[in-house]
Amino acid sequence: MSRLNLLNEPWIEVISMNEGTQREISLLELFHHAEQYRCLAGEMETQNFAVLRFLLAVVQTVFSRYDSDGNPYPFVELNDQMQQIDEVDEDDRDDYVEAREESWQALWKAGHFPEIVCQYLEKWQEHFFLFDETYPFYQITAEEMSKIIPDGKKPTEFSGRNLNRLISESGNKTALFSPVSAEKKDFMSASELARWLLMLQGYIGLSDKTSIVGKMQKPSKGWIFDIGGLYLKGDNLFETIMLNFIPVHPEPKYRLNGQKPCWENSGLRNVERLKSGKSVDNLAELYTNWSRAVYINPNMKNDEPVLLNIVKLPAIEHQDNFLEPMTIWSMNSTGDNKGHYTPRKHRPDQAVWRSFGLIALKTSSQSDQKQPAIIERIDEIRKIVGSKWIDIQAVSMKDDGNATSWVPVDEIIDNLNANDLVIADASDNGWIVRINNAVETTKQTVEIYREFVQDTAEIRGKDPRKDGKAFIDSEKENLYQNLNEPFRTWLSHIQPEDSKNEKVSEWYDSLKNIVMQQAESIVNRATTRDFIGIEKGDQIFNIVNAYQKFKNRVMQKLLR
Repeated sequence: MSRLNLLNEPWIEVISMNEGTQREISLLELFHHAEQYRCLAGEMETQNFAVLRFLLAVVQTVFSRYDSDGNPYPFVELNDQMQQIDEVDEDDRDDYVEAREESWQALWKAGHFPEIVCQYLEKWQEHFFLFDETYPFYQITAEEMSKIIPDGKKPTEFSGRNLNRLISESGNKTALFSPVSAEKKDFMSASELARWLLMLQGYIGLSDKTSIVGKMQKPSKGWIFDIGGLYLKGDNLFETIMLNFIPVHPEPKYRLNGQKPCWENSGLRNVERLKSGKSVDNLAELYTNWSRAVYINPNMKNDEPVLLNIVKLPAIEHQDNFLEPMTIWSMNSTGDNKGHYTPRKHRPDQAVWRSFGLIALKTSSQSDQKQPAIIERIDEIRKIVGSKWIDIQAVSMKDDGNATSWVPVDEIIDNLNANDLVIADASDNGWIVRINNAVETTKQTVEIYREFVQDTAEIRGKDPRKDGKAFIDSEKENLYQNLNEPFRTWLSHIQPEDSKNEKVSEWYDSLKNIVMQQAESIVNRATTRDFIGIEKGDQIFNIVNAYQKFKNRVMQKLLR
């Protein structure tokens, strides 16, 4: 018996614009009134990112086939299910591309989604039941599981306490600070299950055992587990979806490819497509990519503990996979990926502004720079959206560091806020270059401070690589923590018409004050031993000498 149709039943957590209250809404309600909700508001930001990509897959699919008025493009052949059945002819490329860009502009100006989105979803209503024996949402059926599972193998059992990443408990490790009591850890509402199911497909790791991954393939940890996720946040949910909706992919090889979201296939076909190793070549398929074949008993009762049966699926290609628009990229200089770009996860000990260059600098083969497509698009759309502050949200999942399991343990979230004209100014002496230079100078200044702390450790008789390392690392990280908010504030207050020299000097003044204050705090806590110092060559080296050397280097570095 089919239960909980996600088109009509509330399951997506949002915050309303007017009351500021949190509530659950259905998928149809979201697309009817997206402009009335401030943002997604699920249990975790990583979960919100997974849900956002699901919503983007809907929009990518519909508006690759229909214009903003709900009329099918003449270049696209559709069936009765509003499904594209043939690729667009190469001769129609330019007209098709132009029509899709015009549709994006018309949608933005309208400020809401047209009825065609809900009409399309209703055509696929049978594929949006969370509990179903034929087309369960983001799952496979019992019969399909029996077809894919290797002989003599059983799926891995995955309980509610594994699925709920606020708990993330395994059979070997108890979550000590769980948000729910011990007896309730495996229980959740059906709407919670739907949200966590999307997150499971995006972030899971490798701790489960049963696999159908081929010898020449790698198992999937969840595609978005492996990326440094970025998205643009608008003033409401409609704007957020639209700012991240890419009507025409910047990579020419993907522009005419039909959109293939997972719900337009059976569960078995989704699994077989991944097993075949066929490349993912469209955004809707990428955004709805599965990391696991999941079976949930469709007869599971609401008062029963949640139990999933899961099987590992192959990962999609990471090397130079520029289909992905919502990640930071890194050029690899070593290892199996040497000479190739791969997605770079955000680092748990680094604020995202420290990666400003990877985010904002334009693509350049000379400097091994690949700009995220979602950021690259800001320059294209700013004439349509008008003057706007750009809120760049960064989302990643931290793992346990164990290469055999890669268990998700915590999320990494951050943001950058800047004027769109500032972020789009990529001229040789433009804002992007000047801000990136300021970031690099800041990093170099922090290294000068680290060397001062290292000198202090040596004066105190500590080996910088052993017993002094914790002190050095802690002081360096404390300095970065003290710089994070001032830098974000400085960046967010830059206006396009400001003098670049004056604004950069303003930051260097702040940087100098902060770093000097932190160094002075070490001097103020100095002991007699610090002032007596140590012999270094034929000289006495003490904290006064170390501080003076540090001060001179900082002044020279920040000399304007």
